[in-house]
Amino acid sequence: MPFWLKWFRMRYPDLPLPPLTGGFILSAHLNRSDPLLAVSHFDPQNYHDALAVEWGIPLPARLQQAVSKRRAEYLASRLLVRSVMAELGIADFTLTNAPDRSPCWPAGIQASLSHSAGIVVVAATRQPCAVGVDVERFMSERTAQETAELLMNEQEQQLLRTLPVSFHEAATLLFSFKESLYKALWPQLRQPMDFLDAALVSVDFVQQCATLRLTQEFGGRFTPGTLLKGKFMWRDNQVITQITHRL
Repeated sequence: MPFWLKWFRMRYPDLPLPPLTGGFILSAHLNRSDPLLAVSHFDPQNYHDALAVEWGIPLPARLQQAVSKRRAEYLASRLLVRSVMAELGIADFTLTNAPDRSPCWPAGIQASLSHSAGIVVVAATRQPCAVGVDVERFMSERTAQETAELLMNEQEQQLLRTLPVSFHEAATLLFSFKESLYKALWPQLRQPMDFLDAALVSVDFVQQCATLRLTQEFGGRFTPGTLLKGKFMWRDNQVITQITHRL
C-alpha cells in the first residue's frame, strides 16, 4: 500500500498492548499504520518511584527532585515508547534526551512524542519523513481569545470561525497542529519556530485532515509556501494531531 494511502487511513489505536499491574497505566493501544501510532492513558495519582525501578526505566538525575506529576509523565511516556520501539524491532529501548531536551531516537527511526494530562501519544516510522505528533486538552474560551494574536494571523482566525466547532476547540486544533509541525521539523532543522511562521490554510472535518503552509524560510527543503499535510482526531475533551512530510 502506498505510504500516502496508509497515512490517510490513520485511525485511533485499537490494538491493546500487554497490561501492566499497579493501576498506574490504565490502557495502552496502538495501530500498525505507517507511521505507527500509539496512545496510553495513565493515572498520576497511582504513580510511585518504585514502578520506575520495577519496570527498568530509572529516573534521570534532573527528575529526582521534580514533582510527582512530572515523574509520572516521564515514566508513562518511556513505557509507551519502549512498546512502540519493540513493534519496530528494537527491544528494551529507553528514550533519552539531547542537551537541547529533544528526544534521541534510534538510528533509522523518525518519531515524535507528546503528553498531556493523563495521556501519552507516540508516532514512529522507518520511512524517510518528518513526523510530529501532539495531544492537547481543549483550552478554555478565555484562553483562546487571549492568545489568538500570538497563535494565528487574521486569515486563520477567520478560518477557525467557519469550522463546525466552538472557537476554543478550533483554536486548540490550530495550536496542536503547530506543535506537531514544530516537532516534525526540529530534527531536520534544529531551528526554532514562531507560531506565525506557519499558517493553517484548510481543514476538512469529514476526512479529519488539514493543510499548513510555511510563511518563513527554514532551509532549502522548507521554503515559504511549502505545504504540509496533517491529520487529527477528536477524543473526548482532547485532540490529537499528526504532521507527516516526506523528505
